[in-house]
Amino acid sequence: MKKMLQVVLLLATAFLVMLVPPLLAGDFPGRAKYPTVKPISTEELFKDYQAGNVVIVDVRSKIEYDVIHPKGASHIPVADILFVKSVQDLVAKNPGKKIVFYCNGISCYKSYEAAKKAQNAGVTNSYAYDAGIPEWVKTHPRETLRLGKVVVDAKKQIISESDFQKRTLPFEKFKDQASAANALVIDVRDNVQRTGNLPGLEKALAIPLDKFIPNFVNKKANQDKKLLIFDQVGKQVQWLEYYLVENGYKNYVFLAGGATDVLKKQEYK
Repeated sequence: MKKMLQVVLLLATAFLVMLVPPLLAGDFPGRAKYPTVKPISTEELFKDYQAGNVVIVDVRSKIEYDVIHPKGASHIPVADILFVKSVQDLVAKNPGKKIVFYCNGISCYKSYEAAKKAQNAGVTNSYAYDAGIPEWVKTHPRETLRLGKVVVDAKKQIISESDFQKRTLPFEKFKDQASAANALVIDVRDNVQRTGNLPGLEKALAIPLDKFIPNFVNKKANQDKKLLIFDQVGKQVQWLEYYLVENGYKNYVFLAGGATDVLKKQEYK
């Protein structure tokens, strides 16, 4: 009976694998742009992960890392001025292990940039996990931490792109809703990014994201108001939403495309 059950489970697993085909090399446009960078598949990475033969490095921003990352992943932002030195220190502490960099998946090239920098610094055993955190959490949710807790049900705990889009508004609708009596407009850009006010929203509260989360969201402030939040290009608010959900916020929207979509003059930083 036990053997029969094992066979049934094996067949069911194989069927699910057929339903969700693996990503192919052609699905990764970044590989042509970074031909010297060695990619690593989810299957190979997980095998090394289980064997303890790899160091996984998250090269995204701190908020992205804090929201979600594989268990045991190190955090070294590729934009950090000490990135190469930090990677070399990590290599010295983990002799013989693969160093695998990852970011936000197929459309994110930070993993390639990180691997290329490491290679140029003499770290020959470096790889880019270019399927990134989206594929990792889908295939290995229980080896993933979301806001410090193990992911038990990815479908319920991970905010889909479609659900996020339901919370975004184009500028004119965003501005219209900002005039409501219970509305609170918040600009979460940092000081470097904040190069101009949005027309009609000059009175928006300016609270950089790294201050907004601990000093506002985590304290559950102004949950009686409708929060209208914008960042620079509409990317960081995707990670902010996890904190809003975790802290019980229900009434909030984001500006589609961020301030850049309105001002047409900022670059992503």
